[in-house]
Amino acid sequence: MLKAALRDSLIYGLATVLSRGMAFFLLPLYTHVLTVSQYGAYDLLITLGALANLTIALEISQGLARHWAEAADANEKRRLASTALFFSLGMYGSWLAVALWFAEPLAAMILGDSEYLSAFRMGVLFIAANGLYLLLLNQFRWQLRSRAYASVSIAYAVLTVCFAVLFCVLLGMKLVGVMLAQFMAAASASLACFYMLRSSYGPLFDTRLLKKMLRFSAPLVPAGFLVFLNLYVNRLALNHFMSLEEVGVFGIASRIAGIAALLIIGIRAALTPLIYENHRRPETPGEIATLFGWFLAFAFPACLFLSAFAREAILVLAKPAYAEAASLVIYLAPAMLMSQMYVFAPGIVIAKKTYWQFWLTLVSATVSVVANLALVPLAGVTGAAIATLASALVFFLGWVWISQRLYPVPYAWSRAVLAMLCFAGLSSLGVWIDASEVALWPAIIAKVLLLLAMVVAVVALKLLPATDLRKLVSSLTGRVRPSSGK
Repeated sequence: MLKAALRDSLIYGLATVLSRGMAFFLLPLYTHVLTVSQYGAYDLLITLGALANLTIALEISQGLARHWAEAADANEKRRLASTALFFSLGMYGSWLAVALWFAEPLAAMILGDSEYLSAFRMGVLFIAANGLYLLLLNQFRWQLRSRAYASVSIAYAVLTVCFAVLFCVLLGMKLVGVMLAQFMAAASASLACFYMLRSSYGPLFDTRLLKKMLRFSAPLVPAGFLVFLNLYVNRLALNHFMSLEEVGVFGIASRIAGIAALLIIGIRAALTPLIYENHRRPETPGEIATLFGWFLAFAFPACLFLSAFAREAILVLAKPAYAEAASLVIYLAPAMLMSQMYVFAPGIVIAKKTYWQFWLTLVSATVSVVANLALVPLAGVTGAAIATLASALVFFLGWVWISQRLYPVPYAWSRAVLAMLCFAGLSSLGVWIDASEVALWPAIIAKVLLLLAMVVAVVALKLLPATDLRKLVSSLTGRVRPSSGK
């Protein structure tokens, strides 16, 4: 499993880096085409999309994933995939009709201004198309077709950039153009996915299989809503207590911090189906622990890099109006990672005890809501960032604690905690450097030294020992060391 996880993680990860890299081109485009308030409206529409994708189709994709490997034969797999697709089409179609019918009051309630009505309507079209795209795209994962997943992901990013340039730059459509570009890319990619997966679907709808999938996925919906609160109540609090401008600043910080999530997206995409296939093997827990250590060895330096050089990134990518976003990345980059790191603690999912996800997300969502309500009026965007980090930490630690009782994994916690303390100290020094208003080049040199210190700490703590590094290189290259004959 370890070699397959590394291989597929590399494919998924490279695809994500390439697609996000091309999409990252949109950040300076959007920040120069849109005002800070318009960017805040865009960020709220993306927030609405995240909520819709978590709830509308009742997380049917997760139910499909859980039962795919256990399907008796190819015919049952085809019935599973077709049932999930038709159910999703019905749910998104119904939601789209309601959202368009009540677009005016919904736009006023969510965005706070009727001038964004056209953008809102285009946004709900994008949300429906994107929901279907994600269902179809993930089907490649369940079928272990990592290369197809990668090719479509990259094509989607290229289309988004092309349509954005067309509608926003050439036609000057501003926020409406942004949402139109997103919709066109999602719709085109959905059609491409369906064509490539056409043999996986048919005119089939099995209510027995639907109930089976929903028994697993439906309990995830309340948890999904609570996950949404964890991740996005900060925007709602900022819009309520502050304005769309603060939402825009927070959105830019989240985009930069979100680069950290590139480290785990490929691993999550590859590891989940492999764990479903291999969790009964006695060596699997140790392999998961090894992957977790390797991940942390790259995660801590990556988060430090993002937080230390956030100010310079914003100078290049955005306008001076977004400068305040730089100080938020120190909180948001670790939070982005911790909200996804549950993949390394699979006990809850393996045991099919998904109700624990509900209770854990309820606790962390409560932390998020209370912290945002308390801190945003006092500290604005910084308060929202601190609340986001606190919520992510509660969720991750709670998830690991429960999962360890259901499927123990031998993590090296002492090394991880020491590395975390090193990161906290070094990243705080980076914030101090920015606050001291040191000249640009001396500041960059000092931050590079901080980054090198983090790398030294990771090596010294043996999060990625030399033997594991050789094993990693060997697994990725497919080479096997010859026997010594002893």
